[in-house]
Amino acid sequence: MSARQTIDYLRQGAALNREDILRNGHMLHFPASGELIIAGDLHNHWRNYEKIKTFAALDHFPERHVILQEIIHGGALGPDGEDGSIQMLLDAIDWAFQFPGRVHFLLANHDLAQIQAIPIMKDGYDLTERFNRGFSVFYGSKAAEVSAAFREFVHSMPLAGITISGIFLSHSLPSDLDLPSFDAGIVRRTLTDADYQRNGSVYKMVWGRSQSEQTLAALSKLWWADAFICGHQMQESGFGVLGKNMLILDSSHNHGVLLPLVLDRQYTMKDLVKVLVPLAGVE
Repeated sequence: MSARQTIDYLRQGAALNREDILRNGHMLHFPASGELIIAGDLHNHWRNYEKIKTFAALDHFPERHVILQEIIHGGALGPDGEDGSIQMLLDAIDWAFQFPGRVHFLLANHDLAQIQAIPIMKDGYDLTERFNRGFSVFYGSKAAEVSAAFREFVHSMPLAGITISGIFLSHSLPSDLDLPSFDAGIVRRTLTDADYQRNGSVYKMVWGRSQSEQTLAALSKLWWADAFICGHQMQESGFGVLGKNMLILDSSHNHGVLLPLVLDRQYTMKDLVKVLVPLAGVE
């Protein structure tokens, strides 16, 4: 895809995010009927991404929605050491074009790190620098324009979603230390540049880890949520349960999973774990 096409895709994808009919502020409010497929972190794992698309079969299920998160950063590097995960993001935006209002993206910490030039080290190299290197390799003199369009797309992404049954969906949640200074109202109010910075509430939300039961209980009251479905924290088995009401999904490796929900159904944590689908078994 040319630089001009990439810029157009990212800007049109940003408009699609902002104009999502389910969106109120920075929260997606899912309907009381239909289904929702939730993926964990993807990190450019193409096989799992294709399996999610196959499982979702959106052309056959008009009331089915999909949530994707943390698509970028990962996969094999190119001959110049570049990260090519922008290509998966563009494919996902194209999928969203095909099914407007049914393919949704959640803001994740790697997205934010990329536009803030925050290094993220893995296997001895900086993921952020390798992604920027991809812009240079793929788009040459237009790399800065593509990067600006990517920034616009990242800023357009919602922070969270919630179902009618009280299941709260986000990339992560603030940590115990950050909770006292965290503004839960960010999901509803206009955001400022300060919200995205290191001391801001958006930053605290997408980077938080290891939440205690006390923090989860406090957030449950603030957002009227009975359960939390997040990514962010790597899970070797594809999922993990934190406390009584937080399920962590990971879709970025061979043991990755997805979570299908029926939107008018109530779920216990035991129910949620029971309906998890290993991506390796999706044909």
